[in-house]
Amino acid sequence: MGVASLLDGMRSYGHGLASWIAAHDGTALAAVGIALAGLVGVTAYRRHRRKSALARAARLQWGIHDLKERLRVRLEEPRAPFADGIDRAPTLGASEALEADIEAAARTVLLEAGGRPGKAKHMLRQRLNGGKLNGSEAACWRQLGALSLLDNTRDALKAYSRAAELAPNDQQAQMLLGVLSLRAGRLEAAETAFRRQIERAGDAGGEAARYRAGTMLGDVLAAKGEREAALAAYESALREAVALAEREPHNAASQRDVSITHDRIGDMLLEQAHLDLALESYRRSLAVAETLAKRDATNAVWQRDLSVAHDRIAEVLERKGDLDGALASFRTGLSLAETIARRNPERSEARWDVSASLDRIGDVLLAKGQVREALATYRRGLDLAEEAAADDPTRTGWQRDLAVSYHKVGSLEAFGGNESEARELLERGRAIIARLDRIAAYQAQWRSDLAKFDQALGNLGP
Repeated sequence: MGVASLLDGMRSYGHGLASWIAAHDGTALAAVGIALAGLVGVTAYRRHRRKSALARAARLQWGIHDLKERLRVRLEEPRAPFADGIDRAPTLGASEALEADIEAAARTVLLEAGGRPGKAKHMLRQRLNGGKLNGSEAACWRQLGALSLLDNTRDALKAYSRAAELAPNDQQAQMLLGVLSLRAGRLEAAETAFRRQIERAGDAGGEAARYRAGTMLGDVLAAKGEREAALAAYESALREAVALAEREPHNAASQRDVSITHDRIGDMLLEQAHLDLALESYRRSLAVAETLAKRDATNAVWQRDLSVAHDRIAEVLERKGDLDGALASFRTGLSLAETIARRNPERSEARWDVSASLDRIGDVLLAKGQVREALATYRRGLDLAEEAAADDPTRTGWQRDLAVSYHKVGSLEAFGGNESEARELLERGRAIIARLDRIAAYQAQWRSDLAKFDQALGNLGP
């Protein structure tokens, strides 16, 4: 139909409607008005519902993103205040598996719960207690485990234990059970889970699951103090990771796994004072990290890996007495960390990384006798550390490191004769440590309080 014909038809319809209204009384006219008003109202209502649904979907999607970010932070937390070392290293595959469980929960209970994790956990428990399951029972336990990990490692461990029991061939369930058991200090349970994952991985198509479990097994053995066995586990995992990466050169995940495993080996060698071997391992990790960083300059994870790789090399060079080499490597790492922080100004972790790099550079400058430059560098790092620690005062590790920074700057100010400034800084640092000491004094009471909450929550169901 042409445009002219369409317009003629509309005019004819208009004339006919006018004639009909003229031939009837006002009641008919009112009825037409009511009908038209109703039609407009229905249309507006439908549009409002669509807009509301889109807004709810957007809020839910942002909420899921926030949940994933919280889980990532939880995985990076040390097991205990002031804990240091292997348990803060990247957990191969754990983040991806937890995110998959959050996504599965988002499609079911989180959507029904309006994005509220507490209500979603309650709904999952109801279903597991005899309600209608949306998916397998093991999958529901995994979703409950991921949601529980946001604030309760104990409940998360119970949920993933049940999921692994129901689905013994589910490699992700075994891996997450192992990771959470390791974080809870249940080393035997963690070792059993990772060894089971290795057995279940098989030969064809299971290489990634097997070498990831082997790397995490190395973490457990390191935590148990079995250093030689841990190193052997890392080296075995590395051989499989390298073989897979060579067959699949475009698989970024396997490439990154190679880099991370080189780091694990370097950490073990450095701990045993094998500096040259550790440096060699770290440089191999650096080579992989550089390749990935060049592949995508906007990937914050890969860029951070590269920054940390430079820092690790600098640490070995510093211990070997090569202060100029260490300083150059630390400064390269700092430049990368600053770029990440500029791109992610809302992330306190990014600012903390910059602060940590500045602190290391200050140490090297001080060792070189450049006191003024060291003080200026420490000062820059201290400013950023104060900001990051204020953003998240619950991170006791950051609080302790902030106190150390106050001590370094305060001591140098005292060395320069600025006693009033030195006293203020040292008192700030002391106040932090005193506060942490008071926290430690309440740990026994908190454990008792936690037991009461756990008992009350346990009475509500699984």
